Amino acid sequence: MPELPEVETIVRGLRKKLTGWEFFRSEIRTARCLRGNREEFCESLSGRKILDFGRRGKNIIFHLSGGAALVVHLRMTGQLRLVSPSTAPGPHTHAQFFFRQHPDQLCFNDARKFGRIWLEKKGAGGELPSLSRLGPEPLEISAREFARRIQAKKRVIKPLLLDQCFLAGVGNIYADESLHRARIHPRRNSAELSGEELRRLYRALKRILQAAIRAGGTSVRSYVDSAGARGGYQNFLRVYRREGEACRNCGGTLVREMVGGRSTFFCPRCQPARIPRSHLKNKDQK
Repeated sequence: MPELPEVETIVRGLRKKLTGWEFFRSEIRTARCLRGNREEFCESLSGRKILDFGRRGKNIIFHLSGGAALVVHLRMTGQLRLVSPSTAPGPHTHAQFFFRQHPDQLCFNDARKFGRIWLEKKGAGGELPSLSRLGPEPLEISAREFARRIQAKKRVIKPLLLDQCFLAGVGNIYADESLHRARIHPRRNSAELSGEELRRLYRALKRILQAAIRAGGTSVRSYVDSAGARGGYQNFLRVYRREGEACRNCGGTLVREMVGGRSTFFCPRCQPARIPRSHLKNKDQK
């Protein structure tokens, strides 16, 4: 699934190319990819200019004239590709967008059909009601607030990082990479992490996300940017999808386990699973 760095890469590419363009016509080829009525969507989008682009979590936002926004969530295999007018729609092309005075078309492709597109009016302060429940952005939150929010919970740390209502934009790849860099086992309880561990996790998460953005994202499956280019951060992954290989820190063998229903990659030697003090105390009393 495209995560924060991949979505940010797409947003920057679209901003550079499409800002100021005006929607002329849209074709929704697969109804399930659209939230709302197909005819109303196409009619409302026509004639709107793209004022700017933004990102909220894993959502791509087209800021449009008339106080509206076009939002795209790529989910697992979605792609937004700007292609030449001679490019025929492929078997996984579910929406096409055409622009006035510009021959190129924007295609939404999605092999798994989990991605979603919708159009909505902005709130009084410019906010988008559909994204109001998302947590803070990991590149914007302060270290103190990051630590406070984590310690206020009593949850397994890996699923907590993946909870978009807790922190917006982090997915499986960057959660595993950050926990490894911070030397924290993915099954640790968030409330039991020390201040030093939380500082390491905060620094690791920010540095890895920023490095992945500079590399154009991570391409391990179907991800490409709006021009069709693959990312480069997969060449720097330390644990993700490397089970059975040697840890680049200690030389130990990396493992894969299911944590919170997600495949999780880590180093048992660098990321020891510590037993909580409360458990030891209860055990001694038996």
